[in-house]
Amino acid sequence: MTPPSPPAAPPASVVFQPWRVGAGRLLALPERNVFWSEENHLTFFEKAPSGEGVDRGRFVAVASLPANSLNPRSIVLTSKGADAFVLSSVAATAWEGQLVRLPSVRVVERWNLATRTRLWSRTLPAMPNLKEGASSAENDDLLTLSPRGLFATRCMRMLAPSLTNCHVVALDERTGALGAAEAWSFKDFPFSWWNHDAQEVSPGRRYTLVHRYRSREEVPLVFDDVGRIVGRVRATCARFAQGGSEEMPTILVDEQSNLDENADISRRFRLIKDTSACQLAKHLVEARQYQRTDDRERLTSQFNWAGGGRRIVWSSLTQRFLTWDKLPKAYSMDVDRLGLPAPLPAPPGVADKQVDFAGSGSDLYAYTNEKLFHLEETGFVFDAPKTSVGVLLSRGNEALLATYAGLDDSKYVLSLGKRKPGQPGFTWQKTSAASTFRPDFVSFENAGRPQMLIAGGKAGLQWIDTRTGQVFLRSCPPGAPSTSPCNTRNAKDEYRGLVVSSARQTAFTVHLKDPSIRYNHSIEEIELSTGNVRRSFPAPDWDLTSPLDLSMGWLEKDRRFWIVGHDFRAGRAGASITIVTLPATDGAEPQYASFATQSQPYPFGADPEGRFFAFPREVDTIDVFAPSGSLVLTLGVRADGSFAQAGDGRFACTGKTCDEFRCVVGNVARVATDPACAALRVEGFAIAEEVARAQRVREAGKVSP
Repeated sequence: MTPPSPPAAPPASVVFQPWRVGAGRLLALPERNVFWSEENHLTFFEKAPSGEGVDRGRFVAVASLPANSLNPRSIVLTSKGADAFVLSSVAATAWEGQLVRLPSVRVVERWNLATRTRLWSRTLPAMPNLKEGASSAENDDLLTLSPRGLFATRCMRMLAPSLTNCHVVALDERTGALGAAEAWSFKDFPFSWWNHDAQEVSPGRRYTLVHRYRSREEVPLVFDDVGRIVGRVRATCARFAQGGSEEMPTILVDEQSNLDENADISRRFRLIKDTSACQLAKHLVEARQYQRTDDRERLTSQFNWAGGGRRIVWSSLTQRFLTWDKLPKAYSMDVDRLGLPAPLPAPPGVADKQVDFAGSGSDLYAYTNEKLFHLEETGFVFDAPKTSVGVLLSRGNEALLATYAGLDDSKYVLSLGKRKPGQPGFTWQKTSAASTFRPDFVSFENAGRPQMLIAGGKAGLQWIDTRTGQVFLRSCPPGAPSTSPCNTRNAKDEYRGLVVSSARQTAFTVHLKDPSIRYNHSIEEIELSTGNVRRSFPAPDWDLTSPLDLSMGWLEKDRRFWIVGHDFRAGRAGASITIVTLPATDGAEPQYASFATQSQPYPFGADPEGRFFAFPREVDTIDVFAPSGSLVLTLGVRADGSFAQAGDGRFACTGKTCDEFRCVVGNVARVATDPACAALRVEGFAIAEEVARAQRVREAGKVSP
């Protein structure tokens, strides 16, 4: 008789450890308590047992998903914890003569936690019973996984008193196929669990309790095994007791609650006052207050610059033991070579100087107030003296130097720099151009005359004769292009960002109009020879409450370009990339696609060839995205080493930065060097190869982040 095979070892994965749990939510399952938050995209935490393991009695990240463009609303794990079902909000727009922001659509996805892969994704149909009378633009969401299947519940309080409309749809756990759906109204009492704190599943997975501890007006709500509301528990705290009847479970409530007020819910549940009723609430507070206090130097970083190209380069200030570094430090990582990030040596002779950067990792300059350096293969090499104070903006053999003109004028005056190919140093000349924002520029020739177009914010579009430095044409809406300066004090129109066509006959720019009118901005194609608008498209509905450069670049020449900004269509209030696909025929509308990040819009780095985008976040940590929005690589530098992790979980680390990771086997966290995770550790990464790998996976039709 053949002896039985030993049980298969639980899958192992490597998880990056965020600095804190953050504003997480609690998912209390019969098997375990899990916290999830959007730290490091979407991360699941557990409190390690106090008597064993490397993180005794501490919170540790046991899984992380590269779900960067989703806004999770409800999450539930399978019974063995291998997979997570995630119900997310994804904002959307439609074209109805203008860009119109619709109520966010809901998407349910199944992810495998060990492999960090998305197994399926399904968009839920619109709720049918919200045509009129909704009290909000956003509904409440709940996922239920029970012996009867997977169900998505959405509810919305209506303006009518004590009326809440709901819609429940069944989904196939294996494929995500939509099943039976039911719309219903609840009139016994109004309810909402918007931005809930905790979701608890009963021992038999027959019921779910939803808690909002931060709101005195809301009480725990009870849902059944198909996602329908059963009732409410009038108590500050409530939780399921272990054991007992699955048909009539026991709910523990706080000792201050009044059992007489719970007569309705007591018909289906046994309510008992107990001192441990608030245990989950205390557990949640403990998790949210947790941070890795044993490593206080990693509190925050302030990024000064980031650039992409042949190298990804970034500059930042780091707070160490509550004190900021005196001067920024720079780091870099080659795009085409296998490796890890490393400190970028400072230019020679500037040990106590503030060093800034301009250009890209392919053509990078470092500069102080007095000197300009160029990054060569061996490091920074002195290029030329810098004759004026200001911000350098370089593009190949041309540059602008923007010098702030003071609070009275609230603008930058611009100098034009030129250099001969292969020779060091820029030759500078003053121009009559100005900008009220960080300017962008493109150069071209018109009838044999070298010219430059500058997008100068409220100073308008400005055409410069680069031989003289004089502005000979301006575009200051609503009038036609003219030679007159724009009225920057009262202007409501601005131009930001530029990208030039391959023939250098037209350029695209973002025209920001009166901000008090929604959906009022446009993307315009400008004829470089005349300044006339050839065609105009609606622009995304950016949030302009913070300064946005709206930098632009090509993904495919003359077909697709990108713009960076705050685009809430992507579902998150961080930086986002919007891809604009130009129409093939005149009169047609472009196509828009967006993805979000956890970073601010500035600074960021973009590959000049359109292969990737690099966004800094947290403490010297950089996320690298493919144009599709897939998270390709997370990389970073610490005082004693560097690290990187690919979207599929492979990782590399040096020195103590290996402590940034845990090897998770099942739900037990071990040190990253544990043999169970040896197959996931590599020497380093080549960014270009990782981007190509993500593209191959996408083209093969596989479901990936």
